[in-house]
Amino acid sequence: MEIYNKRQLLFNTKYNAIRSKYKIVGAIRLIVFFAIIYFFYLALANADTFYLYFTGGLIVAFLVLLRVHVEYSWKMRYVQALKEINTDELAFLEEDNRPFDAGEEFKTTEHPYAFDLDIFGHKSLYQYLNRTATFIGKQKLADLLKGKLTSEAILDNQEAIKELSQKVEWRHEINAYSKLSNLDEKAYARLKKWSDTAVVPISKLGRALSYVLPVLLGISIVLYFLLDLDFMGYVISTLFSFNLILTLSQIKNIQAELGGADKVHETIESCSSIIKRIERETFTTDKMKSYISELNKDSFQASKELKELSKLFEQLETVANIFVMVVFNGFVQYHVHVLYRFLDWKKSKGHLVPKAIEIIGEVEALNSLANFSYNNRHYTFPTINEEGEMKFKDLGHPLLNEKKRVCNDINFSNQRFVILTGSNMSGKSTFLRTIGVNLVLASIGAPICATKATFFPLPLFVSMRLTDSLEDSESYFYAEVKRLKMIIEQVREEPCFVLLDEILRGTNSDDKQSGTIGVIHKLIREKTYGVIATHDLEVCETTNKFPDILINKCFEVEIKEDDLHFDYKIRDGVCQNKNATFIMKKMQIID
Repeated sequence: MEIYNKRQLLFNTKYNAIRSKYKIVGAIRLIVFFAIIYFFYLALANADTFYLYFTGGLIVAFLVLLRVHVEYSWKMRYVQALKEINTDELAFLEEDNRPFDAGEEFKTTEHPYAFDLDIFGHKSLYQYLNRTATFIGKQKLADLLKGKLTSEAILDNQEAIKELSQKVEWRHEINAYSKLSNLDEKAYARLKKWSDTAVVPISKLGRALSYVLPVLLGISIVLYFLLDLDFMGYVISTLFSFNLILTLSQIKNIQAELGGADKVHETIESCSSIIKRIERETFTTDKMKSYISELNKDSFQASKELKELSKLFEQLETVANIFVMVVFNGFVQYHVHVLYRFLDWKKSKGHLVPKAIEIIGEVEALNSLANFSYNNRHYTFPTINEEGEMKFKDLGHPLLNEKKRVCNDINFSNQRFVILTGSNMSGKSTFLRTIGVNLVLASIGAPICATKATFFPLPLFVSMRLTDSLEDSESYFYAEVKRLKMIIEQVREEPCFVLLDEILRGTNSDDKQSGTIGVIHKLIREKTYGVIATHDLEVCETTNKFPDILINKCFEVEIKEDDLHFDYKIRDGVCQNKNATFIMKKMQIID
């Protein structure tokens, strides 16, 4: 936390200094503006060209000040973003505030584990990890948490996350640029559509006239002043009109390229800044090096090319300015020439835009995981093996407060399936989620809340939190049966890791018991790893038939001084104590 405090103070000081300069330049610019008006008035009143020249000099100074003012405005927003990044981290670590996007749009009950393990939504794993600022960054992080990587890809991510976790300043700079990019879903869709659309062909005659007519107009103007020919005035007005008409004939194509959006150039320029920061950084891991190689493929330097595209977008956007539209196009067909350069860029380098945006999203997602690693330096990166060994030491739930968190050891290497028992509130469901969430983190290359771990990646399936569906006329029981059917079908196809919490709650006790035992038999018949939590102690007898596959584990509760005591520590064997009757008596529900 110390580094976030220092950086917050640093950027607060920088922001105040830039803000002071911004105000000073703004005041000077205002003074110069009034001076322009005053000296122009003197030039007219006294018919003195000296005042006119002086006015011209002031106009140049005003334009320079305007540019400096804009630059200070951008620097203020950039430093403000850096300050907010560190403020948010402090609030997150000190007060458990989570001012980060929760990924509600990714929430679905259909996913094999996301809904049951609270991967998305308020106070979710996604919100805990998320440090992305662009739409594509959020999407890439969600895809990681919902998907499945190979062992090689997991190891690549691990190495990249380890490297990026130490680059705090670099990660914050990328995040700040991303915050300023305004690369939301609409902007992303617009740029994706733009890159996918074909380049509009322009006739050779049109290109020729865009050069010939302005040259003829220039010659006509020179002849008009040198030879004092009256008819040249008609020639000039005719050529001016033709230039304007030819430009207007391209307005539809210009508007199609702009996509009806304003300030596209700012989004592109921000992407260029992010890519430039990626290109300039020195990396040692293969994954990060591959991004730079991809960006600079085909002898392009992506940041420079995107900067050029940003300028072309900005120049095209001035078509909405009536003064620029009439004067510039009437003389030189300005927007037609910009359109030609724009289309030439799109034809040869248009593929850079979606590629650069995709890489920005992937880097943002990795930065989120690197930030998680940096904030939890005592977490461990699990080793990957393919020999069926899977065990965790001091495994805890990463979203629980460290002071309240209870960690446990669990080993699936000898007996690969656990029947877990325990009284109400003893910690069974939390432990299942602890295993699930850490497996999700391990499977994307992130560190996990454990002191030591080894695993091998398996598809994860969870049945813990099912709901009735009135819309589909689907009962809780039927929804659960459908989920179990999906799990059984999947484990027949490939080895899986399964977490089940008190299944078949929607039926009577006899059906529940026989059904639960039947499900266990089906699962262990295949190469299935996992845990099933149950209150039915007779289910635990199944371990006697399959001692090499099944093992009983439990959470116990003690009654001390007429009160319940939970230690949330997992033990071998079957739960012996019950607490439901005790709680009901204590609350005077029963005698």
